Formats: sequence, C-alpha cells, structure tokens
Amino acid sequence: MNEVEILEYLKGLENRDISPKEENTFTNNLKEIKQNFVKDNNQQKAKKIWCYEQIYNVQNIYLSAFELMKKNKFYEAWQNFEQIEIKLSFLYPHFKEKNNEFYLKLILEYTRKFQSLYPYKFFISTEEIIKEKECSICGKKISLRNHCGHIPGEIYDGEMCLRRITKVDFIGVSLVNSPDRKYAVAFPSTSEGADSFDYKLLKYLINLLESPFEKWNYKWSKRRHPHSFFKDITPNDNCPCESGKKYVDCCLNEKGVLRPHCQFYFYKEKKEKMDFEYCY
Repeated sequence: MNEVEILEYLKGLENRDISPKEENTFTNNLKEIKQNFVKDNNQQKAKKIWCYEQIYNVQNIYLSAFELMKKNKFYEAWQNFEQIEIKLSFLYPHFKEKNNEFYLKLILEYTRKFQSLYPYKFFISTEEIIKEKECSICGKKISLRNHCGHIPGEIYDGEMCLRRITKVDFIGVSLVNSPDRKYAVAFPSTSEGADSFDYKLLKYLINLLESPFEKWNYKWSKRRHPHSFFKDITPNDNCPCESGKKYVDCCLNEKGVLRPHCQFYFYKEKKEKMDFEYCY
C-alpha cells in the first residue's frame, strides 16, 4: 500500500465496508510503513503516517459512536465522543485538513451536536498531586530539574510524546459542570445501580437518522404544552415550567405549561411523514 492508496481509503469513508479483518489489515499496513520510515530515519514521513493513523482512528470511533447510540448505549457513545475531541486536539497541530476531505470537520461538528443533546449536567473532578511522571518516548523520569529533551505533543519516530503519570496522591473530589474529563459523569444513584438518565431526546433523533453522515440540525425554543401532559401535578405543587411558583399561581391558568421545545431539521427527505418536533 502506497500513500495514494492510503489517502483514497481515508477519503472514501462513506463508502467503506468496515470489517474487523479489513481494519486489522489497514492498521498493520500503516504500522509497517511507519516502521520502515523510522528505520530510514525519515522523521517527516513517519510523522505523516502517524497523522493518517489518527485520522483513521477518529473515523472509526465516530462510526462506533453512531452504532452505540443505535443500540441505546449512550454513555459508551459519550466516551467515544470525548475520545474524538482528544484525538483531534492532538492531531490538529500537525495536520490541516482541506475541504473536509477526511470528514474530520463533519465528525467534530456532529460530535459536539450530539454532546449538546445529552442530559449530563454534573461531572466528577479529582484533585491530585503528581509525584512522578515519565516520558512516553524514552521512559525517563521527568521533573523540574530533570528533563529528557523530548517535547510533549511533538512526534518522534512516528509516536507522540506524552507524559505518563506513574505516582500520584489523590487529595479530593469535586462536582463540576465544566469537566476536563467528560467521561467522569456523575450518575444519580438508583436501587438497581442502572443508568437513570433520560435519553429520549437522543433516542428520538437517532431513530430518524439512517447514516452517521446525514445532515441535521436543531433549535431550542419554549412552547406551551397541554395540561394533560401533567395530570400528576396538583395545583399546589411546583409548576412544571420550573419557575419556582405553585402550579395554580403560574401556568395552570394559561393555555398550557411553558416548557423547553426542541425542533429538529433534516436535510434528507424521509420515506415516511414524521413529526420532527420534540417537546422536552
């Protein structure tokens, strides 16, 4: 496999017939090509192959996230979306995509759209003191007075230099709404230990999408919903609109309860006529 074939393969994502065997073959081909460049001490070419590896990984993770959502495995898909953001943050300083030829711009756009529809609000953040770390390239222990010369984020022999934490003291845990680690979702406790988040907004959307590359958008507004939706609410309970007032002193005397309303827009005509509006 030469570079032209690699590029054609990466650019043909929408038409790619992915199988475990095919994935292993392509991955092994990239690894072998990179190893040959490293042997020849061609750092520039080895770095280029590293970029292709990251593009391929991002593409596969996005496809996997879409399939996980189709199977209602939303937290697993959420983890994939975080990995996409991380990998692209590593890739972009070394590679600039032209005209969305590798779908990276599209993948990042829809990754963030999917993330914005998740019900997660709070995350667990750990506070720690790093006692020891080492270079991922040479394995040398790193400190203020002891540096190996490798720069974190740079590519050496076709691999990115990172700092591996080998010793750490945990000193506390916080609940935050703007996390560094999005995977650390604070799940409400349930008697069964199951995921109790409400994913109906995502379920509604993913059931309408036929492809991970289908274009869609959404808009939030507020709309009054029928009082019949809130039969279990008594007049003296808090109003379902979450104003903090009693139902009888708020929306009960209006035409309906003022609630957030999400409307989806699809750019591909659906086979069946469907209501694209979702009331949340």
